[in-house]
Amino acid sequence: MLPTAQHFVSSTHQALDGLRRDATQLAKQAMLRSGLVPRPLYLQVDITDACNFRCPTCSKWRTAPVRKELTLEEWATALERLEALVARRRMSISGGEPFERADLLPFLRLAKQHGMYIVLITNGWSLTREVLDKLRQIGVDRLHVSLNHLDADTHDRTRAKPGSQARILQAIEDWQKVPPGMDLCLATVVSQANCGELVALTRYAVERGLTGLLFQVLAPVEVHYAFAEHRQMPPIAAGGGQGDPNWVRDLDTLRRQMAEVLRLQAAGAPVLNPPFQLRRFVPYYENPQSVLKYPCVGTLSRLYVDPYGDMRLCYGFPPIGNVLRDDPKRAWYSQQARIIRQESRKCTQLCRLLNNNL
Repeated sequence: MLPTAQHFVSSTHQALDGLRRDATQLAKQAMLRSGLVPRPLYLQVDITDACNFRCPTCSKWRTAPVRKELTLEEWATALERLEALVARRRMSISGGEPFERADLLPFLRLAKQHGMYIVLITNGWSLTREVLDKLRQIGVDRLHVSLNHLDADTHDRTRAKPGSQARILQAIEDWQKVPPGMDLCLATVVSQANCGELVALTRYAVERGLTGLLFQVLAPVEVHYAFAEHRQMPPIAAGGGQGDPNWVRDLDTLRRQMAEVLRLQAAGAPVLNPPFQLRRFVPYYENPQSVLKYPCVGTLSRLYVDPYGDMRLCYGFPPIGNVLRDDPKRAWYSQQARIIRQESRKCTQLCRLLNNNL
């Protein structure tokens, strides 16, 4: 039995929230068809290409940096230019690994000075008790920490970083001792190694009182590319990630697990994925081409800024401008942006929908 009221909201509220998230997707599809473009709801800042992990499912670390990333002073200018454009003042900060930037904490303080709701996405390696205290003091609103398996050896193998799972579990224990005010969510890539553990991971999130759990499909390694090397996503090999040894092949297990995850979500478990997305995991692993029949609406929701200041609607297309040289509002509504939104409706890259289309 799952713990009850102290751990999650009522099942009625959770079910309504799932319906709201599904309805949001339908609204975005209608806007895309009509040509209506609101201001971006979110800002995604990939603050660095650098990472201290060597995950086999990522290609960022395979390339040495060849460009100079924005300095803290340049980010201060960028945030001033971006502040008025983002409708919800919500910023997700990722990398690479954000903690590879020695000036990450000053950057976070800058973002809070601009009134941003901050979601910090990290592999968890640097989350000591002292760092957690500093993040809370700065006002970071939410942490997303990658956890792929409750078995240490299996997790560490998927991240190619011995000891990483132990650090994450210790960070979760330390977070539970930190005064309230900073949420903590887990992010899990669904693979052959953990497809039978999705329910256990959901229950773990509930039992630890975590704010949420976000499941992600295994994407081709080209999706996570180094911005220093490529202006847009390299072509994805035929078949997407199906040749990856981590690809889910035990579909019956995945089907049973995902059905139970959906049931737990409807009962109040804090699974953050929209239900429509969870229902499409099995078809994706059966045939990744199945996602191509769904319209991609990601170009309506989020403005991406890479470590070099280039602004993007999507990682699969070239930049629409540079935040230090170009006006963000003009770039967002530019002819180039309109063309990219049109092209995204028929995009055949297999990164679409299940990870980047929320």
